Amino acid sequence: LKIAASDTISAHYLSPRLEKFHKMYPNIKIQIVNRVTSESVDLLKRGKVDIAFGNLPFEDDTLEIKKCMTVHDTFVAGSDFFTEKERVFSRADISKFQLIMLEKKSNSRKYVDNVFLESGHKLNACIELGAHEVLLHLAKINLGISCVIKEFSEDYLNDGSLFELKQKSPIAARAIGFCYSKNLLLTPAMKAFMKFLDSDVC
Repeated sequence: LKIAASDTISAHYLSPRLEKFHKMYPNIKIQIVNRVTSESVDLLKRGKVDIAFGNLPFEDDTLEIKKCMTVHDTFVAGSDFFTEKERVFSRADISKFQLIMLEKKSNSRKYVDNVFLESGHKLNACIELGAHEVLLHLAKINLGISCVIKEFSEDYLNDGSLFELKQKSPIAARAIGFCYSKNLLLTPAMKAFMKFLDSDVC
């Protein structure tokens, strides 16, 4: 079973599911290739992987596309910013920060950038990274304010090491999902994985 997915999706969505899938089907060999969404879909279309996970939407008539979960982009900060916990920030306010963000080629980054540009504001990133977990860590050590996915940041938010900035205009929810080719017969491994995902065991 060959899977393409971003670091973030691999760590926060796929990892707990693959742990359970492997226990159910220990004889199925799993390979994971870490790529951003566009590159994951390209690998799928070139026949290099069986299934690609990424940030929706991605439109292609040759692909079967399914939604996995809804996610929310937000901004988080550490203890140096605790005095700002009750402040409600406008998009203009946030655009003035030097932010810690994912690299520009990621769909998550493109989505947030576009939301702000559509309201007339450009975000400034002082640090750009490929790993969501590092965004959280750098915010925790007060290197700046990080743009993260709320659902994948709950450990930090729940233990109080980070807090979520209140926004006057929160960013609209989006979704992550997966796709596979409509034109190829599913392998036994893919059929097992599809059945597993449909059961939504996590």
